[in-house]
Amino acid sequence: MIIIDSLNHLFWQDPVAQSIGLVALCIGVSAFFQKDDQKLRYFLTVFTLFMTVHFLMLGQWPGALMAFLGSLRNYASSRTNSLKVMYGFIFVAWLLAIPNMESLVHMLPVIATTFGTLAVFRMHGIKLRLFMSMGTLCWLTHNYLVFSIGGVLVESLFLIINAHTMFKLSQLNKGI
Repeated sequence: MIIIDSLNHLFWQDPVAQSIGLVALCIGVSAFFQKDDQKLRYFLTVFTLFMTVHFLMLGQWPGALMAFLGSLRNYASSRTNSLKVMYGFIFVAWLLAIPNMESLVHMLPVIATTFGTLAVFRMHGIKLRLFMSMGTLCWLTHNYLVFSIGGVLVESLFLIINAHTMFKLSQLNKGI
């Protein structure tokens, strides 16, 4: 009951921002059910746009910046797998994040963005989802520390759904 009361309290501190985070949750969950890598990238583009707005409304600029960059990255990766573009996104992520860091918690979105960038540009199938899961762990920790209800829920669900999808893909690869 304490957890429900805490979530309720957090929600009502900023119901609009938390509602946007919950909409992002629905889009993000849909993303990780995708077995097609291209559809995953498209869903993640929309998801990270919603998370950008969510973090902006919570006043979490580094998270918002990394989410927006992630949205651009996800879209770009659906169009190219260029190493130059990939390294460009990683460089920009670190360049933008370092001056905006107010505490160590703000490193987590940058590390997550780096994992995600490597994943969407260079990986496919299970490996793509495994690298995305490493980034998800960083975002989960960040979201917990900045009190993002939707962010914690979505990243927790991402880990579960992504593991399920990786299992399904492994079964398909075995021909079962």
